[in-house]
Amino acid sequence: TALAWLPLQSGCRVRLGAMFRASDIFGKRGAGALTTVPAVQAGAAVKRTHSGGGAGPVNRVWDPATGKFYEEDVPADIQELMGLQKKAKVEHDASQDLQKAWQSPTPPKAAKVLGPSSVGLAAKGQAPAPQKRGLGPGGEVDRTAPSVEYRGFSKVDLDDRYFERAHVVIHARPTYWSSDGQFFIYWQGEVQRWSICDAASFPAVKAGQLPGWAYKEDHRHLCQANGWMEAWNGEWRSPDLEVMFRSSSHHKPQWEDPIVQKSVSTVEFHGFCMKELNTRYFLRLHQVIQGRPSFWDASGVYFIYWQQTAERWAICDLKCLDAVQSGQCPGWAYRSDRGHPANAGGWMESRHGEWVPAVLETTVIGTCQRGLKVEFSGFSKQDLNTEFTERPDEEIQGKPTYWESSGNYFVYWQQSMKRWAICDKISLQLAQSGLAPGWAYRKDSQHFTKANRWMEVWGKDWKDSIVVCTLLEGVVKDNTPMVKAELKEEAGGTQLSGRQYQTLVRRIYERKNPTKLPELEAIFERWTDKEPELFSNVCSKYGVDPDEAAMDLQQPGEEVPEESTPGVASVRAADAAGAEDGEDIYAHLEDAEVPHLKASEYAVLVQSLYEQHNPQKLADMGRLLRKYKARERELYLEVCKKYAVHPAKFHARQNDEQGMEGQMAEPA
Repeated sequence: TALAWLPLQSGCRVRLGAMFRASDIFGKRGAGALTTVPAVQAGAAVKRTHSGGGAGPVNRVWDPATGKFYEEDVPADIQELMGLQKKAKVEHDASQDLQKAWQSPTPPKAAKVLGPSSVGLAAKGQAPAPQKRGLGPGGEVDRTAPSVEYRGFSKVDLDDRYFERAHVVIHARPTYWSSDGQFFIYWQGEVQRWSICDAASFPAVKAGQLPGWAYKEDHRHLCQANGWMEAWNGEWRSPDLEVMFRSSSHHKPQWEDPIVQKSVSTVEFHGFCMKELNTRYFLRLHQVIQGRPSFWDASGVYFIYWQQTAERWAICDLKCLDAVQSGQCPGWAYRSDRGHPANAGGWMESRHGEWVPAVLETTVIGTCQRGLKVEFSGFSKQDLNTEFTERPDEEIQGKPTYWESSGNYFVYWQQSMKRWAICDKISLQLAQSGLAPGWAYRKDSQHFTKANRWMEVWGKDWKDSIVVCTLLEGVVKDNTPMVKAELKEEAGGTQLSGRQYQTLVRRIYERKNPTKLPELEAIFERWTDKEPELFSNVCSKYGVDPDEAAMDLQQPGEEVPEESTPGVASVRAADAAGAEDGEDIYAHLEDAEVPHLKASEYAVLVQSLYEQHNPQKLADMGRLLRKYKARERELYLEVCKKYAVHPAKFHARQNDEQGMEGQMAEPA
């Protein structure tokens, strides 16, 4: 049979033969897909009558039995083999028109992290023209300016170094810009806090709005890692940050505010010619040198200390520690002013035998400190068996406080007693004034999370308690050196007055170095309010045992300093308080004896005597009451004799002050 090529409507050709049809090869189509057409005249186009009626490829088949041409669609699988894909027919669903009318014509966008625009903080619109990559308002960012760097944000774009731009001011404070100019830190004057925002929102900030990706919920310095909140996954959360605030010698002093100075606990130096000095120094609050806490490097060899006589900071090494503690001023570098050691400008160093200004960069480093959370158990007073959380910003007597959830009780440091105690909110002002009220106290100066040695109020007495302190959160960083829990009555331990310490120092110089006696008054003036440290330094310098020196303070028949033990005249004047025309209202008790009282009442009287004449001795109350158990009357008479107080008159006056006979207050 002769074969021929028939052009298809789509430009393809299919072999045809008199005995075969396309349906014989590709499979027969349905009845609706095949229709007859009249014979084609020469040169005339053939009209398509197949069911598709579209522009897809078709086969024209000659049927010799009828003498007519037939057209049929090429099946879809054959179109795929030929490289032609027939577009599928989709029926129109009118029910979807209403739904589509409420939908956006643009395709849905991928989910993204919550930002200022998502929470209604950011302004819409494109970034202004000056804020191109690496630029901010006013041009290039000055990378030599003071800067602050953050690490630890969940949005990693915020982890960057921000440089101060003193001429770009928001709410009377300079702004800090990232090196690429895409983010900046500004002061939100209306709410008094710092915030980090993207450069696209700068016009909104200038207009008075408060957009931001993160903000500092307190008003404190940027160097403090605590207090930041960031937007993440639809909510505000607190990140764990590390902050580094850098400044150089040519910058103005950055650390002159006394409040900000308290937040500086780690400082790092770069630029000293003596390479060993270029390291990090950590604050040791308990290691006081010449009146102020010192900073030490990690190795414990180099330290920054305050030179009391020169009134400046200096850097020295361990081999000179004894000389430094004795009041001398050696060092490898020193400040030329009284400024804080974290200030880069003002440092002097030795070069070629001459003291010259040092060209430095200092970095103040801060990290997030969650604070401690503890739980007590074992107290007889059930209110104390609860959780206490640290409040770093609420210090009492030099250390942070710890409060239970209701705010009725708190743990605080009693500086005069060198111990921790638990008190109630009613006595907060007394604790803040330096007194030592409380429901319970530790028997030593260790941190309250260590060991279990506590004394607590039991009726009108004190009793030992076995207390368990469970650490729930945080890390204990208290390095207070342990002080003996029980001190010798005769020596008074470290609980002496400033005048008594001066007397001890004078006696040491009389025996060891009389030539220094003319200089003592000047020394005492420099060490005002720091007499215990002076006494310790002098004992260390001349090899004197401090306890033995203190035991010699008040030997029998020896004159007692006027300040520490009042004379009889002053006591009798006190007894006459409230009298008219100088008459002693308790004169009728001159020959009377104190009545027999309960043990707890004698204890209250002894405590009152110490409160009035020697508050430092209150630390020994627990030991004294145990020593004089069942002999409390004897203890009271001895204390009255020591301070020249008439026992019967003092008892009567205390009763009158309480308002009724025999009603006495519990020991505080």
